[in-house]
Amino acid sequence: MAKKIYVVKRGRNTGLFNTWEECKAQVEGYQGAVYKGFMDIAEANAWMWGSSSTAPAKKSAAGTSAAAQTSLFCTEKTETFTEDYVVYTDGSCLRNPDGPGGWAAVIRESASGKKKEISGGEPSTTNNRMELMAGIMALKALPEGASVAFYADSQYLQNAFVKRWLSAWKRRGWITSTGTPVKNQDLWAALDAEVQRHKVFFHWVKGHAGNEDNERCDVLAKKEAMKYMD
Repeated sequence: MAKKIYVVKRGRNTGLFNTWEECKAQVEGYQGAVYKGFMDIAEANAWMWGSSSTAPAKKSAAGTSAAAQTSLFCTEKTETFTEDYVVYTDGSCLRNPDGPGGWAAVIRESASGKKKEISGGEPSTTNNRMELMAGIMALKALPEGASVAFYADSQYLQNAFVKRWLSAWKRRGWITSTGTPVKNQDLWAALDAEVQRHKVFFHWVKGHAGNEDNERCDVLAKKEAMKYMD
């Protein structure tokens, strides 16, 4: 039986890989990753280099260890990616930390263009907790297995997935690289569970820079926080 070959055109390391675990380690959490599986080495080479099977195979620098459990895009994909939903989220805390806060999300369905707004708040919280809550509630509102382009102005949220912080925390039993307990573990675990239900690409968007949906989230989050002001 022929063995499948995986080709990574864009990822941490590029080239041909013999196993899905090796391929996954190069593309999981990597923004704009491009990869594909083949049953024929000639087809794999042709797709990678745009030439015949005589093209030299580029060796990967990747190791063979299994990829982390946190999954941003579990299934193989080709160069074309069409998201089912585009999500923008934001969180706010008016007296950070331990002040009134709010979270909000704007969810657009790609097929219809219809937008949905959701929001909520708490009387005593932090900005980071509201950022995470926004992500949890946004993904919870989507049907199982949705493809999602997820935009947030929180690098705290984005980097946990894109830079694989969350995977490392889980491997260490929710301990940071400095040996301290991970803050907001309850919300990170909840967000991780929601990410596992979907195919999510995380993107960072600069806050207060004129992006319509990002600005709308900011307005909604602050409005929720204001409900708890004395």
